[in-house]
Amino acid sequence: MKTFLSIILLVFVVSTSFGQNKKRDKVKRKYRNVEAVSRELPTVFVRGSVYDSDYNPLPGATVTIDGTYKGVNTNEDGEYFITNLEPGRARIRISFIGYETHTADIILQEGRNEKNVMLPTADIHLEPILVSAQKREQQLMDVPTAISSVSNQLMNEANITELSTLGEFVPGLYVREQGANRPTFAIRGLSSDEVSPSAQPRVSVFFNNVPINRANSASLELYDMDRVEVLKGPQNTLFGRGAQAGAVHYVSKMPENNYYGSVTAGLGDYGQQEYRGMVNVPLIENKLMMRAAGIYNSRDGYVENTFGGDLMGKETLAGRFSLRFKPEWNHRFDVVVNYQKDETPGIAFMPDSLPNTNGDIGIFSGVASHEQGKNLGTGKEIFDATLNYRFYMSEHTYWTSITSYRKTDASSRWDGDGTASAAIDMAEYAGASQFYQEIRGNFSQNSRMNGSLGGSFWREKADQTYWFSPNEQQLANLMLSSPPMPLVDANGGPISIPAIPNYDPELDTTIYIPLPTNHQEEMYSKATNMSVEAFMDLNYQLSRKIFLSAGVRMVYDRYKLNSESSFVSGSPSTLGMYTGNAPNVFFLPYNSKEISKNTISYTWRGGLKYRFNEYGNVYANYSRGRRPAVLQFTSTGEEEVLEPEILDNFELGFKGAFYDRVFVDVTGFYSLYKDFQTRAWVADSGTGEYNLLFKDGGQATSYGAEANLRVAIIEQLDMFANYAWLKTEFDSTDVDGAAQLYAGNVFSLAPEHSFAIGLNARVNITPNIKLFVTPTYSYKSHIYFEDANTPGLEQDAYGLLNINGGLELADPNIRLTVWANNVLDEQYVTSAGNTGSLFGVPTFVPGSPQMIGTKLTWNFTKEERRRRRR
Repeated sequence: MKTFLSIILLVFVVSTSFGQNKKRDKVKRKYRNVEAVSRELPTVFVRGSVYDSDYNPLPGATVTIDGTYKGVNTNEDGEYFITNLEPGRARIRISFIGYETHTADIILQEGRNEKNVMLPTADIHLEPILVSAQKREQQLMDVPTAISSVSNQLMNEANITELSTLGEFVPGLYVREQGANRPTFAIRGLSSDEVSPSAQPRVSVFFNNVPINRANSASLELYDMDRVEVLKGPQNTLFGRGAQAGAVHYVSKMPENNYYGSVTAGLGDYGQQEYRGMVNVPLIENKLMMRAAGIYNSRDGYVENTFGGDLMGKETLAGRFSLRFKPEWNHRFDVVVNYQKDETPGIAFMPDSLPNTNGDIGIFSGVASHEQGKNLGTGKEIFDATLNYRFYMSEHTYWTSITSYRKTDASSRWDGDGTASAAIDMAEYAGASQFYQEIRGNFSQNSRMNGSLGGSFWREKADQTYWFSPNEQQLANLMLSSPPMPLVDANGGPISIPAIPNYDPELDTTIYIPLPTNHQEEMYSKATNMSVEAFMDLNYQLSRKIFLSAGVRMVYDRYKLNSESSFVSGSPSTLGMYTGNAPNVFFLPYNSKEISKNTISYTWRGGLKYRFNEYGNVYANYSRGRRPAVLQFTSTGEEEVLEPEILDNFELGFKGAFYDRVFVDVTGFYSLYKDFQTRAWVADSGTGEYNLLFKDGGQATSYGAEANLRVAIIEQLDMFANYAWLKTEFDSTDVDGAAQLYAGNVFSLAPEHSFAIGLNARVNITPNIKLFVTPTYSYKSHIYFEDANTPGLEQDAYGLLNINGGLELADPNIRLTVWANNVLDEQYVTSAGNTGSLFGVPTFVPGSPQMIGTKLTWNFTKEERRRRRR
């Protein structure tokens, strides 16, 4: 029945929105300076362009006709089109937070009317914020949901170059990035971790509207970005099946019709080197434009490894090429090609009670002893290419085709015990390739109903290999006694047990079985994942002040997971006779096994917005999120399929701007979870299971509030702040009324309180020289790193102070920046437990210490180049 109703509604919207008569009539459109072909137009309509004082188009501006229900947002080219008006006198109103609202009285005549508008900015104004969360350009004020946008301007002012720093500027978002391969995005306590190549993330990551489903592909370098949008709460209807907890959307800069560019060089602590460049070139004016950007960013690790090399470093090389072709006003082609390569040293998994080979004990000693030395490390290589074609039928009615291919190869090798012992030497190799095709139609019906509809196809092939190579003479310390015996002595040297006793009742004697020093085993999994989706999202202006929104998405998923485990090389395991996995220790050998699952599912949303005026509104939303079923194999080859996780979310919010200087955004939410999928380390010698799995955590509840504040205090001083309050808890019983294992526990990576505050100050020393400084402070309360809330595997409240400042010359346009991160040298950890938790030796990853550096940036334009030639 739901399928039938969805099809009927879809056909109705398509027929009414796109099924206009095709009788054509040529009209002159002066602001495009081309002959445009329009559909059969209503008797009275008005169209035009909105631009700033430099004549740059302003996409997302709100355009309304006073006294009517009519209203639209300007499109990507700053154009608007409002239909079905009455002839006579009318007042048009154009607003965009950060610009002065413009009103003008016009006399509407039959047929075509035109009104182009320039929006000036006041001396003291807020930074305009553009978003495309609802698949069209809008200002942040007009989007009735919890959304934050970190702009390119803020990234430059606050020196945001790492994902973990980006998370400080979004309430309710926690980003953990340790190494290049597995960033964790946690929104309101729900993380994006995956442990199977068939598992889909709770937090979807998108790059220019293309999904990134593997965690190792989601760690992108923040260069030449226009903005990063973060949507909180279920976003399945707008962003697809993986956005159960929210979505993170990278939006890169696209080519423009101006010549300009920049070059940056920087140096910093721990041997940091940063070089980046960008150039934008119009090859054919208003027709063909090109943009190229690249970055090289490297830094030595801030933890020394006594076995050679260092840990917690960085080395990234990335480039992006973009091309925009506009053969006619209603056709646009965008091509974006990305490449990124990371080669970073290993991750410092450090125990808190075992010494390194210098005899030092502690997570923050700055020295670790990981016996594999320079063999440790994380790396990945990403290539993706996207073609985006847009066909305009009018300013707000157009079709978009997105075709994309992405390929990722990643590897990681780490020391699971964090000591000089070779007890836990592990590696992961993962690869994925995906093809994505989306056809979407955006429409504006009678300038009252706006929305989008369409379908998409996604296919992914992913594989994953876990490799384990223990020295069993040292691993035996952890497996043959409880609690485990020490791995190392007081000087940090490994303790070995050459053989273990075994009583032979037939001979009535004890024999000693030698333990091998070289043993290798692996577990290999591969998945073929595919989905076909159909979606529709509508926004309807019911009256002058009341707006309704609704959306639905139908998803057909097909997942297939294969797995096998084998003894690779070296000597057969002796400890395997205790775990039952002989000739291996952890991964019981088995031939290829397969799990497959096909599902059809629905998610939906509904909302109500009451607009006081163009400067304020309140909204209420309900949305259902769904994370697909998880297919996985245990280390003993047992098949497991977890039920889909369902999230019902209720949201109430307010957005308002006051005196053109203050912007406030407050949201409260209440969320109910069913079949909560929790990440857990499983160590059970009785069953032979030793691995990381998802488990059914039952039911859970969360609620809280988030707030953003931006204030333009004076012309030379801005302030920004955010705060999040989050309460999470596993319920006492599951859906069947049975007691839950984690009853009363809080979610991992879910601090109850977090906030960030910053200032952006600038003052002209001379007419040509400006001094600027941006200090920011962020705070998080107590954090658990596991849903099990294991005592000791936690981080107490802490705060980080960062400062970015310098001098800027107007001519030539040169910017000298000095930055300092973690100015107070706060000691904190970003992870706890990890692989070592399986064996009673949990490890911790120390956060970044104080770092200081400097950058020099030259921004150039065509005019500046001409002056220099003269």
